[in-house]
Amino acid sequence: MELQAKLQQSLAHSKRPRTVVRGLRAAWVAAVVYSEVGVYYWRIGRCRWPEAKTEADAEADAIAGRPTRVAIVADAQIVDHYSYGQTGMLLRIVEFFTDIYVRKAYLVLQDVRQPAIVVNLGDLMDGGRELLEDADEAWLAEYARFRSVFRNRAPATRRVLEMAGNHDIGIGNTVVAHALRRFHRRVGATNQIVAAGGHRLALVDTLTLESDDPAVRSGARRLVEQLRSQRESNSAAPPTLLFSHVPLWRAANTPCGPLRQSRHGALLSRRGYQFRDQLQRNTTEYLLEAVRPQAVFSGDDHDTCSVTHPAPGSGEPVPEHTIGAFGWASGVPVASYALLTLAPGVGGAPPAFALQHCFLPYQLGIYKAYVLLLAASLALLLRACWWRRRLAAAASAGGAGQRIRAQPEMRSRLSLPLDVLRAAGAVALVAAPAYVACILYFYAV
Repeated sequence: MELQAKLQQSLAHSKRPRTVVRGLRAAWVAAVVYSEVGVYYWRIGRCRWPEAKTEADAEADAIAGRPTRVAIVADAQIVDHYSYGQTGMLLRIVEFFTDIYVRKAYLVLQDVRQPAIVVNLGDLMDGGRELLEDADEAWLAEYARFRSVFRNRAPATRRVLEMAGNHDIGIGNTVVAHALRRFHRRVGATNQIVAAGGHRLALVDTLTLESDDPAVRSGARRLVEQLRSQRESNSAAPPTLLFSHVPLWRAANTPCGPLRQSRHGALLSRRGYQFRDQLQRNTTEYLLEAVRPQAVFSGDDHDTCSVTHPAPGSGEPVPEHTIGAFGWASGVPVASYALLTLAPGVGGAPPAFALQHCFLPYQLGIYKAYVLLLAASLALLLRACWWRRRLAAAASAGGAGQRIRAQPEMRSRLSLPLDVLRAAGAVALVAAPAYVACILYFYAV
């Protein structure tokens, strides 16, 4: 009788499942808030603006103001039917989870780093070039979706420059004329020069520059020749930073540096349907010789790559930095972007720039962490429910001399799993609203 009393007392005071549920609720809320909000602020906050120091840096700050901060993003390629062939509800799910990642990253990047200029290197959509004259309404819907994801939170003070990518208009002789005209009309010029921080940012549409059709390549060639003329007629012209969607040509197997994630340590040289990994060699030599850029920034490859091109003419060697894709479904494990600081020259000191490659949260790692937490949660709930039922069976079996026998309801094979599911539902009742609140936060701010 004494043992039975102790068992009943243990059962009465056993809050094991309830305590575990409370603990798991707290763990899931913490995991969701960190994974859906906190990790973005942490990763973006860790990557700071690089310092571009001139010899007269203090004087530059006093006379010319603070350096100009430029964020560079590439290859968002918002997912659509042309990405993976999905349709219906599956496509909507994929669009949601890829869009919300980019939305969060872009919002936090603006809030934390507050760039004065954002340069988007192209491939705004994945299937923009596929939507022809009879699909303009569909293109407009996709572009509205893009604008919603890449919302400029400070339009009065922040300038956004958007280039065309091969997924937007095609490339070379496969440029889609209607897609190019539509991009000019709806998005903006594909060739432009912008003065910033004592530099000229030359956004060159190298996609059309490689066309054999003079009418198609005329805009890009005219801008390149304008840059050549300005350089040759004015030795004091500001240094030029060249932006191209497609990377420039380089010798085979030129290493890309330690930040590259792909198993290919060098940029490949493939060609396919409306794409190529590199510009043609003659296009590259023409650009470097005519523009004589201080540096080149490119995208398209989805991965990070830093190389140095031989000096054009008698000039200095030209570094090129390829910026990784901004989305997590791009075939590269970790999405990335870059921060560019432009410092104006003062008192005879030349302008200077500095670049920092940055990385976003590892989305697949977040999903893996959720799976592990789910498995651990179910294991803990199973243990807690099993222990609770064992105490109940022992208490109902009687004293020390009696053999512990399970009651008929204990023999049910479904009773323990149902207990676990009920406890898991109690955890989800708190975790799910926490997840929804985190998502809504990025739509409300």
